Amino acid sequence: MTSSLLKNQSTRIIGATFILLGVASAPSEATTLTGFSTDGNMMSGIEVTTVFLDGTSQTLIWGATGDKSGGVFGPNWSLTESGNSFDSPWIFSNFGQGISSLVIDTIPGNTVFDIYPYGEGLPHTDGSADGWGYQTLAGQNPNGAAYTDPIDISAGDLFGTLSLYWTSGFTGTMLFRADTDTGSNRDPVQPRDPVVRNSPPNVYFSLSPIYEGQSTSTVLYADDPGEDAISFFFNGNHLGTNYNRAGTRTVSADLGLFPDNGEFTYTAHAIDEDGNYSNLATSTQSVLNVAPTLTTFNLSRRFIYEGQGVSAELFATDPGADWEKFFIDGNEVGIDSRTSGERSVTTRLGRFYDEGTFVFTGEAQDKDAAWSNPLTQTLRVLNVAPTITELTEDLVVTTNEYIDFAAAVTDPGIYDLLTFRWDFDMDGVFDDFTGSSGQWSFEEAGDYEVGLRVSDGDGGVAYSSFLVQAIADVTVPDEDTDTDTDGTVPDGDTATTVPEPGSVLGILGFSAFGAGALFKRKRPYKNVER
Repeated sequence: MTSSLLKNQSTRIIGATFILLGVASAPSEATTLTGFSTDGNMMSGIEVTTVFLDGTSQTLIWGATGDKSGGVFGPNWSLTESGNSFDSPWIFSNFGQGISSLVIDTIPGNTVFDIYPYGEGLPHTDGSADGWGYQTLAGQNPNGAAYTDPIDISAGDLFGTLSLYWTSGFTGTMLFRADTDTGSNRDPVQPRDPVVRNSPPNVYFSLSPIYEGQSTSTVLYADDPGEDAISFFFNGNHLGTNYNRAGTRTVSADLGLFPDNGEFTYTAHAIDEDGNYSNLATSTQSVLNVAPTLTTFNLSRRFIYEGQGVSAELFATDPGADWEKFFIDGNEVGIDSRTSGERSVTTRLGRFYDEGTFVFTGEAQDKDAAWSNPLTQTLRVLNVAPTITELTEDLVVTTNEYIDFAAAVTDPGIYDLLTFRWDFDMDGVFDDFTGSSGQWSFEEAGDYEVGLRVSDGDGGVAYSSFLVQAIADVTVPDEDTDTDTDGTVPDGDTATTVPEPGSVLGILGFSAFGAGALFKRKRPYKNVER
């Protein structure tokens, strides 16, 4: 029987220790009540159990403390009653940690709770006279109160157990009223179903696999043949109490979020109001790994020129508490040690010295060696034409005199094969000489623009030129020879004209390539290849 105060509630209980003592009695066929007035000293033997908020419990045996009084006294708590329980209050005091439940089992003390007043049309057992159900008189009212364990002769008004519950724990002092009657020594108080009263509950639960980053819960089930509230414990912690008195009792357990994969074992047990422990049920929660997701793979630039560099950034998410490794084309490029949120790395792919199209594949791998999805990016490296940085200076030479010429070129495409082609006859076709340096002579006097075309084989071309003034070779007499007026030497000797030191022909350039050759900065060549 449950009073109107009964509510579903949860209290935190970590463990329980019960001291179960009883009073032997002679066999009998039915309870016989011998007195309608029961004082505190007449209830010796009843068992009083308190369960504390930390999960511990204590069961004490009632004893007489005076002519009409009795009680139990624990560390920091006590329950006493003095005088006729019909109109004298029970006094419950606690000055220690909070108490979540108080259970008074009167049957071992040959006592019974009588809950209904006589003559009001309510169920009434013959010989029980007046009764009074639970009533708080002063102090902290319980969240729930219940009468259980009807005795064998009960017509619905006689019970062996009174249970009081406080969701947040009881402290302080309270007074309550609860009438009791006493059984005879010949036919002491007996429960209606002793087997059910002493049967422990059976508890069971199951867990289904989930993935890391998910939350889960379960339901604990308990069957108990007795009309008992069931307290459930999960991994040693009090999960809650189900106050239903029949059928399968349940309570939910929120296991919370599992940030990482693994195997997690849970145990459950239950305790009924009679202090009976259930079996220990065990189940394992399997949390499966989830591979990371590569969400972004970016290149700092999609198009670059030979000789330029590019960097890459990769971003990944993972519901698990995993650090992530990042890879490009199978090569590790970095680790993000964070275990939540978005993970990322930035890396340089280096410089690219040859033109072409390059495809890169990015991936991520978590600490459990699971690979992400791949993402690809394409880089286009554009060709850069060679640059002529040095070239023979403009020259003044005589006809048929060999000149040294040379050119120096740079090209960021270090794998390009450069071809040097020269045009000396100014026909616009660069087919007179091939190579970066050489010698050349001009048979006829005149002004020449020597052209250079350098190609890299990938379509890149550079042009430049330098000027050559070729002067005709003039015959002059020796110093000891007379010269005719027509310029001939009578004795047949000839001489090559030697320019005066201050004349234009007296200035010759010299270089590492020979007389008459100097380097100059490039000058655009106007002719085009035909």
